[in-house]
Amino acid sequence: MLKCDCLGGLGGSWSPTAHARITSVRRDERRRLAGAFATLEAGGSAAEGDLALWDVPACRFRGDLVQARACDDLAGCAAVLATLERVAAERRTGHLVGLFTRAEEVGLRGASVVGRERLLPEDALVVAVETSSFAGGRAVQGGGPIIRVGDALHIFSPALTQWMTALAQELSSEEGDGFSWQRRLMDGGVTEATAYDLYGYETGAACIALGNYHNAGPRGRVRAETVHLGDLEGLVRLFERMHREAPRSGRALPALLRRYDRLGREAAPLLRGS
Repeated sequence: MLKCDCLGGLGGSWSPTAHARITSVRRDERRRLAGAFATLEAGGSAAEGDLALWDVPACRFRGDLVQARACDDLAGCAAVLATLERVAAERRTGHLVGLFTRAEEVGLRGASVVGRERLLPEDALVVAVETSSFAGGRAVQGGGPIIRVGDALHIFSPALTQWMTALAQELSSEEGDGFSWQRRLMDGGVTEATAYDLYGYETGAACIALGNYHNAGPRGRVRAETVHLGDLEGLVRLFERMHREAPRSGRALPALLRRYDRLGREAAPLLRGS
């Protein structure tokens, strides 16, 4: 049986009013969780509008690991806010927007409205910020921020992705072991970058590795989600560099093309001669 906390409704207290044990679950045709039945423990009460949350720590730190009821997407929000704070503190010039959307888990609805209604500047460089499950060897938690080239449905802008990759390489070259990063597909789910890219925005994505995605721990147990503080700090540092270098964002892909153009010119006579 699984245990959850029942919290008072939106107009009341947010402290637990009861504990309940889930006695059975209902799944849809795709075996996804569609509902559950729970029994309140003695002395507890719950009313329509109350929330039920998993009985795991709201937030605690274990070394460099953050264990929380919800890291997804609070960690991404924290990265955006930290970036805005640092850029503002250093009084840097430039146009930087932190966009916080709603209804991501039920079909990227907030991002779809933004794209459809053209709420961002047409020349915006859009970077979707998330946490993403590293289960199945998709990434390494503690291995640094992840430049996400795509998700389970879509591949993002090659030009923006290459620029982000070049900046991460610069940071790593400058600082050696002081800056680690990863480049991955992260196909465990779908990110808002898909919506923005399909609507024609120049779009990339960055994330950090998430443990116990959606509170699903090992052996079917409910566990707190986890993120690594080093990954979070690295993500903010990457964003700071992106803000600084944004005016030169269009140079990365042409530079890569020049490299292969040179190789092609050198190889052409050799290949013709063979």
